[in-house]
Amino acid sequence: MKTMKALIFLALMLPLAGMAQDKIAVIDPMQALIETDEVKARNARLESSLETESRRLRTLREDIGKIEERLQRDGMTMSRQERENLTDQREAKGLEFQTLQQSLQRRVNNDRQELLESMEPKLLQAIEAVAKDKGLDMVISAQAMVYVKPELDITREVTQRLNRMK
Repeated sequence: MKTMKALIFLALMLPLAGMAQDKIAVIDPMQALIETDEVKARNARLESSLETESRRLRTLREDIGKIEERLQRDGMTMSRQERENLTDQREAKGLEFQTLQQSLQRRVNNDRQELLESMEPKLLQAIEAVAKDKGLDMVISAQAMVYVKPELDITREVTQRLNRMK
């Protein structure tokens, strides 16, 4: 009976013993991409191309604030026509602000989507290369982990591999 229990125990433990030998690593794929030279350069180009519109947004925000401040401060002493004119200006600037902000957000989102689509194959290739170099059996996304030892994180190595890829 003891021998039978020991055999059953061994049979149940064999798959777990095999898992303990598997080499597993973790990666934060978004962090690996964000830290690449290519993504940093592309973000800098995007920011530069949006600078004029960003300045216009700041100016509109300031103008709206000044109009609101003036309406608060002097609204009671203004004529009805002056208040209506200022209110109309505030609404027009608010609409322009909102439209420009949405346009900028769309451009940023489109750029990010294009970037992810173009970088995804490179990312997968870099992950596979690092996994092969390290003899890994499995690479898991860091978002799926609650805790992982820092030495099991290959994010930096994948970023370095991406930087070397052209």
